[in-house]
Amino acid sequence: MSYLDLLKEQFNHHVAFRERRPGVLQLLAPLYHEDGDMMEIFLEPKNGTQERVRICDHGMTLMRLSYAFDLDTPNKERIFQKILAENHVAEENGNLFVETKPESLYPAVLQFAQTVAKVSNMQLYKREVIQSLFYELLAEFIEESLVKYRPRPGALPIPSRDDLEVDFEFDIKPRPIYLFAVRDTAKARLAAISCLEFQRAKLPFKSFVVHEDFEALTKKDRSRITSAGDKQFVSLDDFKKNAEQVLEREAA
Repeated sequence: MSYLDLLKEQFNHHVAFRERRPGVLQLLAPLYHEDGDMMEIFLEPKNGTQERVRICDHGMTLMRLSYAFDLDTPNKERIFQKILAENHVAEENGNLFVETKPESLYPAVLQFAQTVAKVSNMQLYKREVIQSLFYELLAEFIEESLVKYRPRPGALPIPSRDDLEVDFEFDIKPRPIYLFAVRDTAKARLAAISCLEFQRAKLPFKSFVVHEDFEALTKKDRSRITSAGDKQFVSLDDFKKNAEQVLEREAA
């Protein structure tokens, strides 16, 4: 039995194959995008044999995605690559693909279709996913670019107050820098309270606040955090652009 016959049997004969060009078959299967269009999935025997089969989309998934969503930031590209890695799918010049043995073709096709669906739906959950990476991306930047300032995550300036944790402490003389990462109102208020408590305890320090989106806070919260903190970065991009220069001045 050929791998195509086996695949047809595993799909309970609800599939067909259309030759697009020599060595390239389009799989017509009940696998659909959310708008009802059939997924574009192609099968290509590797090196003209039936020992390995490449399942691919010939770039159709990214082309569809580009109609409403651009992979135009490092965050989005990172999420895209994470989806591919988690599903063991590769990408080459926009072509998504996975290679498998003929006997494993059926589960591989289903896995590939799930990946296509996840990539196609990036526009639907982009806000939640991208926001969730704020702390991770901030930590990654600090560990890669600001290591000479000896960053220490999860610092407790007042050891007896574990509720007043600082996201990063930079060991700069004469006064350390306490950095707060703020993604929402609750974190903004905690950062403001922490700064005021440190001041009341007469700790020598300067406070930096990195916001995911400063303008998303209420007017009162913007006023509180601005009054309590020494230096604000209105976004992660702002911090990435200016942090090294600001820290260098503090250390001078």
